[in-house]
Amino acid sequence: MAPRESEIAGLRTSGLIHQLIKNFKSPPFPLNPMSERVKNNWHWFFIIIAVAVGLYLRIANPWNTIFPTWMEGAKLSGNDPWYYFRLVDSAIHNFPNRIWFDAFTKYPYGTYIHFGPFLVYFSALISLITGSTDPASIRSVIVFIPAIGGALLALPTYLLAKEVFGKKAGVIASLLVVLIPGQLMARSVLSFNDHHIWEVFWMTSVLALFAASVNKWGGRSRGENIRDKKSLIYPISTGIALGLYLDTWAPGFIVALMVVIYAFLAYLFKKWLKAETENLTYISAIMFGVAALLYLPFALIYPKLNTVYYSSFQLLIILGSAFVVLVFHLIERLENQGIYAKLGIKEDYAFPATVIVSAAVIIGGIAAISPDFFILLKRIVGVVQPTGGRLTIAEVQPFFTMGGKFSLEPAWNNFSMTFFFAIPGMFYTTYKLLRERRKLYLLVLIWGVAMLIALTGQNRFAYYFGVVSAVFAAAMANAILERLGFYKFISAVVNNDRKTMRKVGNTNFMAGLLILIILFYPTFNQANFYSKYSAGGINKQWYEALTWMRENTPGKEMYDEFYYQLYKPPKKLGEPYPYYPEGTYGVMSWWDYGHWITAIAHRIPNANPFQQGIGNKYNNVPGAAPFFTAFNENYADRIADELGVKFVISDVEMATGKFYAMATWAEGTLEKAGQVYYAGLGYIYHLPDGRVGVAFNPRMIPSNVIGVQTLNLPSENYFRTLEAKLHILDTKGLQHYRMIYESASSANTFSGFQELIYRNLFNQLYASKFGFSPVDTTFTGYVKIFEYVKGAKITGRVPDGVDKVHIEAKVVTNQGRVFVYENWAEVKDGHYEITVPYAQNSKYPVKAEPYQIRAGDVVKTVEVSEEDVLNGNTITVDLI
Repeated sequence: MAPRESEIAGLRTSGLIHQLIKNFKSPPFPLNPMSERVKNNWHWFFIIIAVAVGLYLRIANPWNTIFPTWMEGAKLSGNDPWYYFRLVDSAIHNFPNRIWFDAFTKYPYGTYIHFGPFLVYFSALISLITGSTDPASIRSVIVFIPAIGGALLALPTYLLAKEVFGKKAGVIASLLVVLIPGQLMARSVLSFNDHHIWEVFWMTSVLALFAASVNKWGGRSRGENIRDKKSLIYPISTGIALGLYLDTWAPGFIVALMVVIYAFLAYLFKKWLKAETENLTYISAIMFGVAALLYLPFALIYPKLNTVYYSSFQLLIILGSAFVVLVFHLIERLENQGIYAKLGIKEDYAFPATVIVSAAVIIGGIAAISPDFFILLKRIVGVVQPTGGRLTIAEVQPFFTMGGKFSLEPAWNNFSMTFFFAIPGMFYTTYKLLRERRKLYLLVLIWGVAMLIALTGQNRFAYYFGVVSAVFAAAMANAILERLGFYKFISAVVNNDRKTMRKVGNTNFMAGLLILIILFYPTFNQANFYSKYSAGGINKQWYEALTWMRENTPGKEMYDEFYYQLYKPPKKLGEPYPYYPEGTYGVMSWWDYGHWITAIAHRIPNANPFQQGIGNKYNNVPGAAPFFTAFNENYADRIADELGVKFVISDVEMATGKFYAMATWAEGTLEKAGQVYYAGLGYIYHLPDGRVGVAFNPRMIPSNVIGVQTLNLPSENYFRTLEAKLHILDTKGLQHYRMIYESASSANTFSGFQELIYRNLFNQLYASKFGFSPVDTTFTGYVKIFEYVKGAKITGRVPDGVDKVHIEAKVVTNQGRVFVYENWAEVKDGHYEITVPYAQNSKYPVKAEPYQIRAGDVVKTVEVSEEDVLNGNTITVDLI
């Protein structure tokens, strides 16, 4: 029978594909014939591609943003990488010792550090090996570390997917995981030298090596495997990976709990799963034992049990996990020996009943010994369900919520198409588990579900779920390709097997290609775009302000020496640090900027990105939130005195977009913060002449506007806060805070635009109510540094009938901007008293002209010296 036209066309297409492969001049190894070497090693070609693509996206794309001309060395992204830089810099100066208690943050208390030893020593060793020991050189080296971690993530991801779903799925997963956009990309690009990418790397390695151990030990007895060095190396390697995971991130014990849950279910359903439970017990016990040894040197850093700091809690969890799996095995042996049968306990109930009773006894015993146990459990739950001020932290907000409504947009932004393959992939794996009863399906499902729950609670776990998404998406795609005969078609093309090509058909092959395109193309596009803009970090204004502070504020030599010391921990937690050198002081800013202040300015922040030093109003806890939201200066002064504040740093974001976070931490809830500090939705309109107006009602908008946008506008209470008086009102009405430095302006930023709106709003609605002149509606410094001073006290007599005294002075900043400082005082018994913060002969570059004091028609000029301001001297000026 003559072949049909479609068959001829199919053969031509297949022949063309075959010819293209034959004509490929430089394959990694011979393609034809299909040798054993090719069959065994073809996957390495794709893994190498995955690593190379991962490096390109993470290094080449963000390169230009990491080495700015205004900074020596590389710029680090975010906040925590700057603190790692501080730890690495210190470790190099004190090698092999490192800081575990840091007195150089959270002034005046200091803090234990939860950043693990792995990344600190890894970064320090690379810096020492490359001869990079000065700060700029250290930064220029360590910026590459996260990109290396992100690219190498392809290796454990391949191994995990391969051990569970097969080699082809492993290859797909390795190619996908380096393309995951969103948080996994952001935390592994050039310059983001933080532990997050290594958390993911070591967790994935633990699961991959554990799965490999289960497969390697399968079919042989426990004794045979232990005597075989090649088999024994698998659980030992798994233990090393777990130990390094713990040494990277102390809460890494969560993966041990996953293994225990897996072991429990394997024992519970051992007949159904055909689980080799004895092998599982010994694999787990060896793994936990090796991990405990690697964690042991750091197990007593923190003096109490704690889930986050390096304490004995993690060691207890690891050793307890080993004990639990051994108890599982003991129960099984007792069961096999007929002990439970003699006691009249049915076989089906023996194991779960014993485990439940034992767990209750153990938990009860631990709780009796350590009352903090349930507090620790509450903290673990709090990670999944954050509340209050923590909800203002971008990375801890619920993942699937946008504007208060469920949304899949975050899933698309963070995982692209992989998420929409992965969720069906999890259901498909569940189906495969029920059908094939393969125990490793259960392992990855426990991991996947746990990470999905964590992701739902906090979006920060998107960087963990990125690997989950890659693995399950690969499993789903691989299943579809297998079903279509895609791999058979490729193999047939390579081997010129036309019969198989006809059997599979070009349609199925093209459908497989379409599946891969749908999965990879949008994911790569997003990864390529996202990697170009993931590297953020400090801007020029902040960097220059902090380098100025380091060089020009008191105690430079003392601080530069104290910065590199190894600090003796305090004897008692929660008390002020007793070993500070004479002359130390705190720098108050929002907690976001604490690590920058430490690492760049070499000064000690009161609050930091560990969410320490924030405080609140509702429990009257002193800290940054109640300080900046204080409605009167005396309240802020009490906080400043208690926390040893000498300098205050504000930026335009604190005064605008970030203010809601300060308000929420201060008041306790987003709702209350909105009620107290915001007036509601406003309408910002732009007029043809370039002016901008504000309206609370759309009917108040003029007819000739060229554009309108909405903005949540601040209320009168906002303008009463210290932050508004510092940044928006340029210290109007303040007695003890003076500007000493101003950075370049906030022009061309959204926060700067918001500042203009706030200034306009103040002038329209509140200036006369507060008794102040209007503020200039111009862009001001992005960053402003203020000094907390005693202030010079001006006092004297006034004429009869005068009830208020007004004082003002023009102030010229280091940027050449001019603003008017002003204040007023009520007259009592014919006398006035007013305190002013600026001096005419200030040592700082922000200079004030002489003060003009007005009482009725009487106006006098007075000059105030730096000594008067710093010492709180009294100057008498009678206005009669």
